[in-house]
Amino acid sequence: MSLVRFITVGVVLLAPQLASGQAWLPGTAVALVQRAAAHRSLRDRDSSLASWHARAHGIVRFTALTGEAPNQVERVLRADELRVEVDGAWPARSKQVIVAWRDTSFLPNTLRYHRDHLGIVANDFGGTIRIGDGDEVRDLIHPLSGLGLVHYQFAMGDTTTVVSARATVRAVAVQVRPVDPHSAGVIGTLYLDLDRAALVRFTFTFTPASYRDASVENITVTLENSLQQGDRWLPWRQSIAIQRGNPLLDLPWHTVIRGDWTIDDLELDASQPVGRFSGPAIDGMRRPAVGGDWDGALVRQLATLPASDADIAQAQQEASRALGGRSLDGLPGLRLFGRGVSDFLHVNRVQGITPALGARLALGSGTILRSRVGVGLSDHRITAALGLDLPVRDARLSLGASRQLQDVGDVPVTSPMNNSLRTLVSGGDRGDYTLIERVGLTFAAKSGSTNLSVAAGREWSTSVESAFTALDGTIHPNPSLGAAAATVARLVLWRERPAGDGWSLHAEGAAGDSSWGRLAATGQTTLSVGRNSLTMRAELGAGTRSLPGYRAFVLGGPGSLLGVPDRALGGRRTARVEVAWGIPVSIGIPRVAGHYAMRPPSTLSLVVAAGVAGGAMLGLPWAASGRVEPVAGLRLDLWGPLLRLESGIALRTGHLGVAFDLHPAWWSFF
Repeated sequence: MSLVRFITVGVVLLAPQLASGQAWLPGTAVALVQRAAAHRSLRDRDSSLASWHARAHGIVRFTALTGEAPNQVERVLRADELRVEVDGAWPARSKQVIVAWRDTSFLPNTLRYHRDHLGIVANDFGGTIRIGDGDEVRDLIHPLSGLGLVHYQFAMGDTTTVVSARATVRAVAVQVRPVDPHSAGVIGTLYLDLDRAALVRFTFTFTPASYRDASVENITVTLENSLQQGDRWLPWRQSIAIQRGNPLLDLPWHTVIRGDWTIDDLELDASQPVGRFSGPAIDGMRRPAVGGDWDGALVRQLATLPASDADIAQAQQEASRALGGRSLDGLPGLRLFGRGVSDFLHVNRVQGITPALGARLALGSGTILRSRVGVGLSDHRITAALGLDLPVRDARLSLGASRQLQDVGDVPVTSPMNNSLRTLVSGGDRGDYTLIERVGLTFAAKSGSTNLSVAAGREWSTSVESAFTALDGTIHPNPSLGAAAATVARLVLWRERPAGDGWSLHAEGAAGDSSWGRLAATGQTTLSVGRNSLTMRAELGAGTRSLPGYRAFVLGGPGSLLGVPDRALGGRRTARVEVAWGIPVSIGIPRVAGHYAMRPPSTLSLVVAAGVAGGAMLGLPWAASGRVEPVAGLRLDLWGPLLRLESGIALRTGHLGVAFDLHPAWWSFF
């Protein structure tokens, strides 16, 4: 690692958090901030820095975030890789030329990037900040400008010193926020070179009033500079992430456009041809091209990039603390709310066709009120939920009351949309339901990639009967699973990585009309073997003798043992293991008019699994035979993956099962 990069990395890694209780002052009262603003003004007029040249390499991702925080899953929908020639000159001029550009799409999209998403920030934005060609953020006052000294407040943090053989850098962490939190402006942390009064690093987001596009939820920016010739800080690494949602609907679906850039081969006092700075600021290629001299497949480059959801969450938490816990969500405070599309309309064998409506209201300081009400058109039963989420430092406390149907299975075995269609047409509902009325509170926190949830409350469980007749005239009975009233405490620890890898631990205890204890654990890991993959998964569950029916463990059918009839196995104890050998395959997708051409990856897997259930529970439809049931089959994950087609055969009985559904990565949304 070069000297200049060592210095920058040292500042980033060693700079501590600001001490709590630091005073917020206007820039005119902070000498270092005044010096830094003056330094930028002189730098932008410095004729001694005649010109400079650099090469930038960037990867721009268009991704989807599905699921609810803190357990969101990020999926890449499209990726672009670019090489850009960058030139700078006095006074604060820059010119960028895209010389190479390739892309790949994993799902149909008509995305057109703003031009400035395809280049770097050449001079720390100058006096004002614009993003998305001004459509997302326009002409915002920069903190280190003359107007910024008055518009913002600053809080001095600790100083970090990095010493090398050639240079010493003392960097001070300085928090910044607008004087008026309701006005347009940035919130973040400046790392300033104490001796040179220059900007080393700047990580920030924006107040909600800053966004001009109604769909922008938040924007997170990180700019890192490197020290050149001992006295000049020029761009080195940058990232800009723009997260969008729906201004009308609050659903577990967000999109992110994120560009990650590295600037190399900096050359000072470079000669520039006449007219170099005429024309568009970002010029060159207008669209991706096929071929070119690239380092390996683009999809492999994505694996080395940081997850956008983690960076966004951290930046938003730090900025919210700087504003006393105020929400920085740029979307409207009042929106319709749903845990997925099927929350608004679904079908099951107990309620039948069930329309529902939910709402979300932001109350300020990060407090959110959510409500939902639905009615079954077959049983005329009303279900409802009301919850209040409050921020507690870096965690959340939720108080809630609900009355809703709950499936016996902990892990979903099909998408809600697919289950509704099966139930409507043939009565093939894969759920077994209990009416649960619950009041209680939940504490949720996240440390790194590990999540913790602790819940306690009172719940009443009531057995329900089927009331819906499918289009083919069938009515499938629902088992009796209720167990009256109990006070229940639950603890969940989990860690999830891309592709579903990770682990979880569930512990549960209850006392009341029925008292029980319950433990469940899952683990999954995926290994790369050349171009192929080996995925291993294990699930264990055990409960006490008094475990009620609605907390039983069940196996069989899609999602567990395909080939064994749906939920044919179950009881107070279960275990399941699965091994899948995945081979990438090329399967074309029909071109969608107006969308980018694409050939997203597909995977064909040979799957072997086995499960066993013990601890019989009287009166329930599943068997606790204590006998291991092995299955084998094929699984085809198509296009991204978007869809899943699989078949399995029970090796004891020869029974064949086939399933077709959305890929599980999308179940939380559909």
